[in-house]
Amino acid sequence: MPSFVVFTDIDGTIVDENYSYKGALPALKLLKRKKIPLVFCTSKTRAEIEVYRDELGIKDPFISENGGAIFIPVGIFGKTVSEKITNGYEVIELGVPYGKLREILKRVSNLTGCKITGFGDMSVEEISKDSGISLKDAELAKRS
Repeated sequence: MPSFVVFTDIDGTIVDENYSYKGALPALKLLKRKKIPLVFCTSKTRAEIEVYRDELGIKDPFISENGGAIFIPVGIFGKTVSEKITNGYEVIELGVPYGKLREILKRVSNLTGCKITGFGDMSVEEISKDSGISLKDAELAKRS
């Protein structure tokens, strides 16, 4: 069992303003060499986080969507921590599911007459343009 665990965001810590993680590589290599787990805790979706985990060879649990869910690779702790299994992860949902939030926001919009637009209402191109991210990153952001 490790003595330390590092929890970190991705934007502005692991990646810079150009979405490059080159500057973080020495620290990431040190963590890996010392077998210190690195747990991403970010606003990003599971799909977005998986890109960085795959590219950097990180196998540790992670926290997505500002604490909305914890994803634990199946078997990493040697025992089950959640009955919900998705894409090779045990998932602990802490937030309201996205579909439920969309239903609530639609009702609020109807009741107030206020137009509410979320990622689910936008095309990948619109997300890219409004957020200033690439089309590939916008597609990942649209997925959960």
